[in-house]
Amino acid sequence: MRAVESIRRSRDVGPFRIIVAIDGNPLAEDITRQLEELDVEIVFSAKRGGQVARIKQMVAMVDTELTVLTQDDINFDKEALGLIISALADKKVTMIGVRVVSVKATTFFESIIAVGVRLTRQIGQQWRVADNFLLASGRCLAFRTNTIKKFELPDEVINSDALMYFENRRLKGVFRYVDEAIVYNRSPLHLKEHVKQAKKFEYSQMELTRYFSAEIAKEYEVPFTGIVRAVLAEFWCHPFAMLLYSSIHIYTKWQKNEFTGSKSGFWETDVSTKRVK
Repeated sequence: MRAVESIRRSRDVGPFRIIVAIDGNPLAEDITRQLEELDVEIVFSAKRGGQVARIKQMVAMVDTELTVLTQDDINFDKEALGLIISALADKKVTMIGVRVVSVKATTFFESIIAVGVRLTRQIGQQWRVADNFLLASGRCLAFRTNTIKKFELPDEVINSDALMYFENRRLKGVFRYVDEAIVYNRSPLHLKEHVKQAKKFEYSQMELTRYFSAEIAKEYEVPFTGIVRAVLAEFWCHPFAMLLYSSIHIYTKWQKNEFTGSKSGFWETDVSTKRVK
């Protein structure tokens, strides 16, 4: 609900269509009613298929020039959608990434995990003129529809964010990061959920090797100087949180990756990131 409400509050945009794809368990009747009042088309699949399956289902339904993908726990800044549309006015651009900002922390742990969100943005902006998978966050991605319809998206892929970024590259598309377009996301409130999210992205390189060959490893070689600059900048602004985040990062690296060998394309949904503020 929050995502749809925030999108409907967007400024400087004309009429647009919203499709919500649900699988596994149907929405509660009151939520369904509220979404319908916001002029939302709801597509329900009884069999759980995972994120990629739902993305393909929605893309197949789209007949407009532009497609914006987001998630149910995201809030859009009022200007974000308009800025995305403006960036896609450049006909060469086929894919857009936006700035993801952590909502105001309500717990100490949440404020520590937000360090990682800021580091990702800082490193991504310094790397290859902001054209890299770090800035292609599935929290919000936009595409020229005739491009995304050409993507080859296997249902079993865990990290659809990186997959779509590299598919855009494979098709000679142009990615643009729009830092002024902001969406808000809640960081995990629990260590277990943070580890699960981190391991999902850690597994991505191994997973995508099956579709793009071992050459994809080069795309994951994040410049060391960019990492150092981002860490120093974060340490200067938030020294205590940076030290604690570093400890959590080391702990996470030593944990077993439950996604290795996964063929399902989905995982247990986080609870804390979807709670109402």
